Amino acid sequence: MTTEQSGYEAAAGQRSRLTGIGRQVADIAARIGNAGAKDSTAALLERLDNDAFHVMVVGDFKRGKSTFVNALLGAQVLPVKATPATAVITEVRYGDTPTARLWREDAAAPETVDPARLTDLITVNNEARDERNPYVKAEVFWPLELCRHNVVLIDSPGLNEHATRDEITLSHLSKADAVIFLQHAIAPMSLSESRFLEAYLDSHDPFFVFTYFDAIEPGDRDDVIRAARQRIVGVRGDDRDRERLHFVDGRSALRAREAGDAEAFTRSGVAELAQALERYLSTERHKVKLLSPARALRGVARELDRAVPYEIALLDSRTEDLERRWKAAQQPLKALREQARQISADTRNQTRQLQDRVETMLGGFLTAIAESVPSFAAQAPVTTKLGLNPLKAKERAEMVAREIAEGTSKTVEERVAEWVKTALEPVVRQDMEQIAEQLHGELTSFEARLDQLRLQLVDPRDAAAFGERQEEAPLQRFLAGVGGFVFGGVAGGMMGARFGVREALRTMPMAIVIALAWLLTPFGLPTLVAATVIHGLVRGGHASDRLEQKMREAIGREMSTQIAMEAPKQARESAQAFADATMEPFAAALAGGLDARIAEVSRAVESARSAREQGAEVVEQRRSELKQAEEELNRVADDIGDVVDELAVM
Repeated sequence: MTTEQSGYEAAAGQRSRLTGIGRQVADIAARIGNAGAKDSTAALLERLDNDAFHVMVVGDFKRGKSTFVNALLGAQVLPVKATPATAVITEVRYGDTPTARLWREDAAAPETVDPARLTDLITVNNEARDERNPYVKAEVFWPLELCRHNVVLIDSPGLNEHATRDEITLSHLSKADAVIFLQHAIAPMSLSESRFLEAYLDSHDPFFVFTYFDAIEPGDRDDVIRAARQRIVGVRGDDRDRERLHFVDGRSALRAREAGDAEAFTRSGVAELAQALERYLSTERHKVKLLSPARALRGVARELDRAVPYEIALLDSRTEDLERRWKAAQQPLKALREQARQISADTRNQTRQLQDRVETMLGGFLTAIAESVPSFAAQAPVTTKLGLNPLKAKERAEMVAREIAEGTSKTVEERVAEWVKTALEPVVRQDMEQIAEQLHGELTSFEARLDQLRLQLVDPRDAAAFGERQEEAPLQRFLAGVGGFVFGGVAGGMMGARFGVREALRTMPMAIVIALAWLLTPFGLPTLVAATVIHGLVRGGHASDRLEQKMREAIGREMSTQIAMEAPKQARESAQAFADATMEPFAAALAGGLDARIAEVSRAVESARSAREQGAEVVEQRRSELKQAEEELNRVADDIGDVVDELAVM
């Protein structure tokens, strides 16, 4: 498909250009000896080399996700069964030879297996549905054209079929560049699907894909499309997804791809979706993913551009003057290090305060919601009938109890996600703005003192050569110079970047809900509840028409008590998970960046002192090297500017 290739290849071309520029910057930094800039650029290059487009397919169980992914791939790569199948996250990547790897939890390395064995190894064991699969992720490498274009397709376990597999899906959702939300065309946007869309996909722009469209009579299809759109608008509040609704026939698409029937593949609707996905990834998402490292790389280059004339000025100083100034600079240098430590300490204190705020708010919310749990249990959907057969009473009661407990947990999970979005995120956003405001002031002072120290170390006549080259505010310039911590995520949010806040807060609901896994998995609270209440209720001889009500009441009371008791601990662990996923990396990058700035002053002085000690020839050689680096940086700046300008107008 020419349009698919041209879009992906254009994006790959820009990525390749930026990677080449990054290697130039890394080489310049290494020749100069600027370790901080070299490390920052290395982190950026690693991100550019490994940052593929991740396309995640999600949806309730038995919506045909694996069949649909196989249709996109054009081959029967993933296992498909008539019962709920996929038990683990499966990532499909490009590989010249078909290969499969399976990861166990906490394993240092994956196990390589025959792809033909995937069906046996990663599908749900229907005879022991509650058992965890021993693997947490599968990787399939296949010579597929779509994946050749830096695309990773992710097939996820079915939602609302098993709580543990829901947790697996949620843990990967925040990393997805595009989300394909698969539903059944005959019954689109069920209650559970509506809740999932509202709770977890608000920060995404999902593609809504409705399968089994071929099963609907042609005369009814317009009504089905209209009804699906209305349901989505009812959840989202507007019609922003009009161009993202696709009605497809996955099985026909797969057969067409295998047979090489382009016309049939087009009729299936999957071809149109593939083109829309390509446009989104190679333009909108490509822009988000590449603009951040491009701007950060520009920041590193600008810092190098400021440092080069400074070191040249040091080289031009007389040896005795440089020694005298360096000795006099020790006290200001010590004060600067102390200021850097204080800035880092202030940031970490604010991070801890934000973490404490999250913990307090979440603990209070969980305590409050515990009071509502009995009503959740009373309304939890149950499909199993207790019946009148005494020989099956205990077995059926266990199944009913599990459904009640899991349904109650699901409601609590949805309420937590809703609370995070409506109550917690505004607080975090406000705190981030306050942290940014304080940091702006502290870094303005730090940069001023750092520049003053540099001026004290050179002849006043040379100071103008490396003077004001500051085009951004101190916070923006500083974070750009750090490089490895690019403009996306928390840094982008703090600086008001267009996509920053949205990207920064994308992980928050996931981090907190996943940290509450004790509540969402049958290996935690629901199992405890079922084991606690079933024995006594069944032996109590309650009539079948009252047994379910009694079970709901007992499970509701037990879960309410457990949630209230566990609220402080779970709030603490969830707040820690949130901090680890968001603010802690920022604080660490900030501290490292401050240290690197100070270290670069010392390195430049030591380099100049060493050159002067070795004589005029070495000084001239070093000056020539620095002049050449300065010329290269000017060209690099133009090249980065071209890439940023191209991305900005996409």
